[in-house]
Amino acid sequence: MRRIVLAFAATGLFALAGWCQDSVLPSLLAHRTQLDVDSPAAQAEPRSVTVPAETELAVQVLSGIHTQVSHVDDPVIAQLVQPVYVGGQLALPSGSLVDGRITLIRRPGRRHRPAELGMRFDHILLPTGESKPIAAVLTAVDNPATLDFHIDAEGHLIGGRKSSWKALFGGVAGLGAFGVVRAAMVGATAASAITPIGGAALFGAGILWPHGKEVNLPPSTHGRVRLNNPLTLRVAW
Repeated sequence: MRRIVLAFAATGLFALAGWCQDSVLPSLLAHRTQLDVDSPAAQAEPRSVTVPAETELAVQVLSGIHTQVSHVDDPVIAQLVQPVYVGGQLALPSGSLVDGRITLIRRPGRRHRPAELGMRFDHILLPTGESKPIAAVLTAVDNPATLDFHIDAEGHLIGGRKSSWKALFGGVAGLGAFGVVRAAMVGATAASAITPIGGAALFGAGILWPHGKEVNLPPSTHGRVRLNNPLTLRVAW
């Protein structure tokens, strides 16, 4: 009789243990799943960030460009020197590369017509290796006065002028003095060909209307590049 009672008791204990396992284990698994969802690793999934149009990127132009030696379609590469944040979220890390090409080269001409250089940036390469298309132009450079060019609204670099009006009038006066001295040396007969008027006719194209300046953008020049369109990308940092 005692053995029968012990057998029933053991059977009840096994049944109770099985019921506890069946009821408690699913709740534990559900709780663990919820913890996995709320974990930082799960929250690090890539999400979309949009950098607005008109955003300016601080860059260092790695390429050296000169209107005398560069050509249309030559590559232009710049590198971000400052990160770009959108709403406190890092969007573009420092070190990202901005790729583009030369779109216009116009050599300087007479009457002070300066050289002109155009470029467009069309891709940005992130440190992750992801490349995104963009539309961007150079809008500013550090110390533009020392480089002797300015940037117009379309992002074109326009060369400066070689001579001021003061220098030009000085050139005319120099021609006059040259004519007087020359006349004293060769006599009045030849003087008519080298008077100030004659001198201006002979040399005016080179002195009164000299060429404008070339555009030279040295490598490692710091400046700013403006995005013309919004840039949407997925970030995981």
